[in-house]
Amino acid sequence: MSADADAIPAVECAHLVDFKRFLASTAEKAAAAVSEEVASRNCVTRTTSDTYKVSSDERHAELVSAIWHQLGSRGCPEHFRLKLLHRSTQQLEQDLCFAKECEVTVEGPPQYDLLKLQKFVASELEKFLLKLTDNSEVDRLKDFADDTESGNRECRQEKEPLHTSAAVKNKPRKMEDRCVCLERFGEMYGLPERNTRFFGVFDGHSGSLSASYATSQLPQLLADQLKTNPNPSDTSPDFYRNAFESAFLLADERFTQKKITSGTTSVCALITKHQLYIAWVGDSKALLVGKRTQLQLVKPHKPENPDERKRIETAGGTVLHAQGQWRVNGILNVARSIGDYSLEAVIAEPDFVDVQLNEAHDFLVLGTDGLWDHVPESFVIETVYESLADPTMKLDDIPKLLIEAAKERDSQDNITAVVVLLKPRNQIENL
Repeated sequence: MSADADAIPAVECAHLVDFKRFLASTAEKAAAAVSEEVASRNCVTRTTSDTYKVSSDERHAELVSAIWHQLGSRGCPEHFRLKLLHRSTQQLEQDLCFAKECEVTVEGPPQYDLLKLQKFVASELEKFLLKLTDNSEVDRLKDFADDTESGNRECRQEKEPLHTSAAVKNKPRKMEDRCVCLERFGEMYGLPERNTRFFGVFDGHSGSLSASYATSQLPQLLADQLKTNPNPSDTSPDFYRNAFESAFLLADERFTQKKITSGTTSVCALITKHQLYIAWVGDSKALLVGKRTQLQLVKPHKPENPDERKRIETAGGTVLHAQGQWRVNGILNVARSIGDYSLEAVIAEPDFVDVQLNEAHDFLVLGTDGLWDHVPESFVIETVYESLADPTMKLDDIPKLLIEAAKERDSQDNITAVVVLLKPRNQIENL
């Protein structure tokens, strides 16, 4: 038998050992805490006042988002995370039919309280994982490992991370920024192009609920739109533009129905093997960087922009200067957002750009205005390149450097920064 043939079982064995350790750790933690305490510890941090009703149409997206988040926070090995997501989601969908404690008493189809739903997920996911520690399940644990394209039960080889993110509350009383980073977006949502990546940055205002809603719902809504393509080989910009537009508008429509006052800006990136698609509302931005390319992809939707001002006034709104900024009806300093149901002139129709990727493109930086309003793009570019070239610099520390730079330059706002590598780190050369 060749050395390569010997290596595959060895890798499988090592990854399976990691998975067994993860399950054993789950069992130990469960034994040390009561179920309610575990559920509270592992659910996404929200208080009883920071919640909303989840309709039956929104339920699956919330389950997927919560399970994926918790598998990551519990330290689930990457090689087993995807199948655990799919199988546990299927199980929890069935269990939820009998979990009346999550439902909100309303007429018509069932609705669920978000916070109760997340606690239910934490508790039931733990039970699902504990069942896998039973001796009768040992021989079947390998079935939870990722499949390779050949269909063999073989774990993926270790890969260096290709993205990192950081966020700080800074001076405001509450943290209203949110972000989502899904390296395995295509696999998670069963897209024809499996190696599709998704990243989103959301800057909430008047509360964080709209940003939280977009974080969990937009990936599902976009995936649903992408799967409607009758010709999977069709990668025309118009198809992706329409998919993003439908996803943004539906997210806005559903959240608006909740009559919650908050809203959020949104900048989303969809990355395939050869293409980058960006859609946005508001003033969060996306910077594409390469040796010959430094391109700010976003033109912010500000009320004082002539085209936005004309649209707002045609819709019956006004643009007034208040508190040092131009604002829609003297209230909101962006012309487009998801949410903000009380401001009819503020719309959720996104702008869209697409870029064909090539070997000259190195990385993408997404961020909220708390970053971009205070840090020059040239500084961002230089900092990321220099940091990537420094072998002692951890990838996770790079967005923290950008955030600290914004704070030093007197940014008072919440700050979020996401750095997405478009090639392996060792292939990116310093400027």
